[in-house]
Amino acid sequence: MKKISVIFILFFSVMFLGNWQDKVLYFIMIDRFNDGNVSNNDQGMNEYNPYNGAKYSGGDLEGILQKIDYIKGMGIDGIWITPPVANQWWDPWVHYGGYHGYWARDFTKVDEHFGNLEIYKKLSKELHKNGMVLIQDIVVNHVGNYFRFKNGKFEINTKSVPTNAPTQYPFNLNNYDIPDVRKKSIYHWTPDINNFADPNQRLNYQLSGLDDLNTENLEVRKALKESYKYWIKQVGVDGFRVDTAMYVPKGFWKDFFLSKDGIYSQKDNFISFGEVWLTSKPFDDSAEKEIETYFEAGFNAMLDFPLNEEIKRVIKGGQPTKYLAYRIERRNKMLEKGLLVTFIDNHDMERFAKGTTPIVTKLALAFLMTLPGMPVIYYGTEQYFEETRASMFEKGWGSKNKNHFNPESDMYKFISQIISFRKSYTATRYGKVKVLSFEESGAGILAYLLKDDKEELVVILNTSNDTKITKIKTSLSEGMVLVPVFNLNGKTTKLITKKDGEFVVTIPGRSITVYKISDEKRVIKKSNLFVKTNLKDGMIIKDKFTIKGKTNAKYVYIYIDRKYDNKIKLNVKNNQFTYVVDPLRFDPGKHTLLIKARGKSIKNVIYTEETNFLVELEVKDLAFSIDPKGDDNGPNGTYVYPTDPTFKRQMDILAVKVQSIGPTLVISIKPKEITKSWNPINGFDHVTYQIFLDDPSKVGTTYLPFQNYKIKDWDYEIFVTGWSSALYSSKGANKNKFGMQIGSPEVIVDDGWIKIIVKGDNLGNPKSYSGWKIYLTSWDYDGISSRFRPIESEPKAYIFGGGNENAAYIMDDLWIEIRK
Repeated sequence: MKKISVIFILFFSVMFLGNWQDKVLYFIMIDRFNDGNVSNNDQGMNEYNPYNGAKYSGGDLEGILQKIDYIKGMGIDGIWITPPVANQWWDPWVHYGGYHGYWARDFTKVDEHFGNLEIYKKLSKELHKNGMVLIQDIVVNHVGNYFRFKNGKFEINTKSVPTNAPTQYPFNLNNYDIPDVRKKSIYHWTPDINNFADPNQRLNYQLSGLDDLNTENLEVRKALKESYKYWIKQVGVDGFRVDTAMYVPKGFWKDFFLSKDGIYSQKDNFISFGEVWLTSKPFDDSAEKEIETYFEAGFNAMLDFPLNEEIKRVIKGGQPTKYLAYRIERRNKMLEKGLLVTFIDNHDMERFAKGTTPIVTKLALAFLMTLPGMPVIYYGTEQYFEETRASMFEKGWGSKNKNHFNPESDMYKFISQIISFRKSYTATRYGKVKVLSFEESGAGILAYLLKDDKEELVVILNTSNDTKITKIKTSLSEGMVLVPVFNLNGKTTKLITKKDGEFVVTIPGRSITVYKISDEKRVIKKSNLFVKTNLKDGMIIKDKFTIKGKTNAKYVYIYIDRKYDNKIKLNVKNNQFTYVVDPLRFDPGKHTLLIKARGKSIKNVIYTEETNFLVELEVKDLAFSIDPKGDDNGPNGTYVYPTDPTFKRQMDILAVKVQSIGPTLVISIKPKEITKSWNPINGFDHVTYQIFLDDPSKVGTTYLPFQNYKIKDWDYEIFVTGWSSALYSSKGANKNKFGMQIGSPEVIVDDGWIKIIVKGDNLGNPKSYSGWKIYLTSWDYDGISSRFRPIESEPKAYIFGGGNENAAYIMDDLWIEIRK
């Protein structure tokens, strides 16, 4: 019986999606998009201040209504908006406001800052008139932060604005000290989550102090269903994005969506996509397996966080494209169960564009548009926004006093172009993905086939800055012609398959080209050239190795790791050639070698099969330094940690060791404590490391970006948080800007040490690190605001004390000079 019900739910999820996979959405944070009615900005309780990112800025529903043509101009099919419901406006316990919409006071009222029911109805009507859909963000896990248990004692947030309890029944029954209210069990009377791995805590404890609703309670379930059916009936919303879905028991969702009086009973083709913020390590699909279970629980779509993380890891971070190859093929299975909603960033994470160049952002967006799923563009992306929650309108927070609604923006036009491309080719929306080629050890090529019942497309992506060359094998027949139909920085020439469906292609750096397999066919001329070498595929190289080759070609060229511009021309004498591989010039791991042989005619060319070889090197200790315990109090000894109990002196550096494996640099940090309060991907939180490398052979810069501090000279910056890592060069860096991102170090937590691994290829493959200097600093980073946590004279929940906005953002530091 259980098996039958699961099959029915999966059938329901897939069959009732309508044409959602044909759509592209635009995600809007209401308060930060556009101020259409200034009269509702200030409600007179000190909750509005467009100069303060923690308070309301003035955006509203009227503002969205006024910009429908601007949104539609990109080819967007609908909007997803943050919750428009009445919120807690200010929480004095954390010194932050509910401008974002996720701290409900009443699930059935429009927040006074955003307008009223009539304007919301008008927005819905106008969107539908324009052929666009409306997705409302909803929350069932919690309301605002109206009570807490501190040191085992219950407290009401008496200075909460505008009320100290929700105003909607039964959610207003929140006083634990009243016996009858307590027995009602509208809430889980619990403390904050401190261990996300514990399912009991995740489902029943408070997330960041937000009052956790008892969704097992039938009265709560009924109230939530009625609250959200209200918006379907009154406004005609077309779908829900469901916040914090993983913090609610799955049994609730089956009732919420699938019961006779559930959400799906209200409207046909209604979409519901859930937020289950889980990501997988490379070549692991544990997150996918868990996310898939929500299709069985009633969701017909889910946000694709594993893909989002892999895009950041590979396209922005320069890690091996093999990671992304695994991820996009794994999605085939998920898409059989329900729709995946794709994105490169959102309101809860750092903007993808921050710390990188525009071409990298364009590359990520173009890649997203080639994959089945429903893509979402986060507002401001089309205007090159780098601040996560900055305002589009002139007088809003983070706008820099500028109106950003510019349809002539280069990125606005590019997004229009890639959406138009996506809508022109069905395989981008309905095709199965088959990977054709990838890089084992770093940035570079990712090639894949998209095939549906109408067409076949080949996508070739290059994530590195280098032009790459490779031979790609397909299952196509000889002489097939591949015609480019979309191109970003790539080649515009046709490709022709040779024997066994192979073709050799040169791919410019930071490019993507999409080819359509045409009906045209060519006759392929055969060559009499041959090449043989003593290098065996998979050979392990520990010492210098001489490649010996034989050929009847006049010229021979070697490409290592597919780098086209670094090709090596070899002398051919008596039909023989040699090349010495020095493993000390390579990062450890797998490398590729491709040989091109040319006869007397430039048209008589062959390429060998790619041969892989493994470099194995010993670990070399370069430096070890102990740092005093308890000196994590700033440059002058005056700083104190934020008051939130999740801060546990994680920024105290106790020891650092530096090692090399060939040109690969390994920096290991021993902190006083490692915590995982926020379920960080990299295995630690409440500390970031800003590590500056000084190459004595170079002249870099002095200012440490965003840290109000400078040193004599640095050439590379390693920036590592519990969720991300980046390697920047000093090029373009200043006190308010990171340099150019050139990679993404691998981060491993091992036995109390945080190990950071930087490929030598990103550091110029130095022969030696002797004379290099390393400056390590620790602080903490606010991922939502995409900035270092601020410091003031007095500490607050998430604000450091003992300084001011001009003080150095350094809690602990350590200098190391490598002498070996």
